[in-house]
Amino acid sequence: MEGPRGLKAQEFASLCTLVNTVFRSDGVGRMEEQYPLLFAPENYDHLFVMVDDGVVVSHVGALTRDISVLGCRMSTMSIGAVATYESHRGQGLATQLMEAAVLKAVEQDAVLMPISGGRGLYTRLGAKRIGQYALFSVPRDTLPAGDGSAAGDSDADDRHICRAETEDLHGMTRLYAEEPSRYVRSTTDLRMAVDAAWICDRDGETLVIREEGRPVAYAGIQKRRPDREDEASRARLAEIAGSRSALVRALPCLYDRYGVDCIEIVTTSSDHELASMLRPHGVTASPQGFTGTVLVLQPEQLLQVFEDYITDVLGQGVLTWEVSADSVVFRCGGKDHTVASCDLGALVFGVAPPDPDPIEKLPTGLLRTALERVFPIQLPWYGFNFV
Repeated sequence: MEGPRGLKAQEFASLCTLVNTVFRSDGVGRMEEQYPLLFAPENYDHLFVMVDDGVVVSHVGALTRDISVLGCRMSTMSIGAVATYESHRGQGLATQLMEAAVLKAVEQDAVLMPISGGRGLYTRLGAKRIGQYALFSVPRDTLPAGDGSAAGDSDADDRHICRAETEDLHGMTRLYAEEPSRYVRSTTDLRMAVDAAWICDRDGETLVIREEGRPVAYAGIQKRRPDREDEASRARLAEIAGSRSALVRALPCLYDRYGVDCIEIVTTSSDHELASMLRPHGVTASPQGFTGTVLVLQPEQLLQVFEDYITDVLGQGVLTWEVSADSVVFRCGGKDHTVASCDLGALVFGVAPPDPDPIEKLPTGLLRTALERVFPIQLPWYGFNFV
């Protein structure tokens, strides 16, 4: 048995056989086509494998990208496509690969590790379900009729909803770069994700909304799934960027385009503009947590990333902290509070019900008030960066 190590180019076909056997036994596409960022040749060093007699038998995929939150930037390593042949399970192969991925991430100075899953393999390492997001469900006829038309319907001047084309990509990259909580994404990354026509974990397409000939918003839309009763009559906007008003005006056109009775929108809990636009129509958000788990790799660096932001909000030296091997002690107003390192992500980025809010455990006082003023911070929604 060889590994853990990065994938060799000549082993790519063997890896594809493994991940498609495990994840695509229903024949719905191929993993290497649906997740081109993860399976790109330049990422082979981050496709951690165990190889038995020339065959890839276990795999942990990793993709390193920066995120930007409130203008603060840090590196992340996302984990996905974790697979082991049934014949080789129970040998700890995936555990060895995960440990190798964590070591590689720390070597590369990654601060967070988002993981597409929540099983014991990840939680044993300290990964937690953290982050706060919002899901809006907008039934048909909730909004007044829109004024746009789908691509191909007409060449009329008022046409503004159409499938994303190559000419739109630079504008779309800029729209996404203006989001306050986001992945740092190149136009090349965006092009690969759009061309894959696979949004997070299902079939989809990317639509652009143009006004006066230029993109003002876009949405990565998961199409309905007729084979599943709970998804047969709804489509979901799984990544949005740009003008929220343009997106809301476009919604009535999407019901007929996708043959659905409901459009869902997943966004960050800090998307107050979208929330305020939908509220008069009786649409409010359902709180959502991260769909997987997140491991805080380097607690001290995480707090350093946001140190200037914390100082801006509270003032110099009002809230201080001390990081040890397995905990963080926060101090304010002569009081202190200790947080286990594995729980720091829940404090910094918040949680969604029914998970308990760690700040609510604190007694009323200056320390609690200080933590409430700076936390939670919005963790980006991965959207096209899902692996």
